[in-house]
Amino acid sequence: MLNKALGFIKNQLEEYLAIQTEDGDILNFSNLKNSADSDLQANKINLTIVNIEEEESMAHRNPHMKTSNGIIKKNPPVYLNIYLLFSVNFKDKFYLKGLNLLSHIISFFQQHSVFDASQYSLPDSIAKLNFELVNMKIEHMSHFWGALGANYQPSVIYKMRMLSIDAESIITKETEINQPNIQGKQ
Repeated sequence: MLNKALGFIKNQLEEYLAIQTEDGDILNFSNLKNSADSDLQANKINLTIVNIEEEESMAHRNPHMKTSNGIIKKNPPVYLNIYLLFSVNFKDKFYLKGLNLLSHIISFFQQHSVFDASQYSLPDSIAKLNFELVNMKIEHMSHFWGALGANYQPSVIYKMRMLSIDAESIITKETEINQPNIQGKQ
């Protein structure tokens, strides 16, 4: 499911950037390593998942569901928030171009903060994706990049909200009792 959601967003962003900047294939999935075997590509926008968390408001849902055939018990779906880091790795004379691309990413999500299946061809089983800009104070940003083990790059973080993962496996099936069957005693 993660791969489908990220693939969808990558395609949407690349289409937008191709129109805005005439640059194609500029978005790269990356682990942000600063080493010889680095996934970090020069003159690219690097997209990295930096955190995955369960949506707290949806964490404790009732596992029992009423159906026409009775009651089933199944584990409820897990709703996830995915934190996406968009960083630009442009050096020397291309540095300003990288900042321009970062501005276009912010503009893209300002215009397209919600992707709904009724308006977009979202991958199967994804009904809606919401994007929120994450604000981070400079001291937290410093710790953040240190924890990643990478050198700082101009970047922006977006929270992709409520990706649902549901195995849809039923644990038990129960017959619903509509009326108690009580024999009257005299």
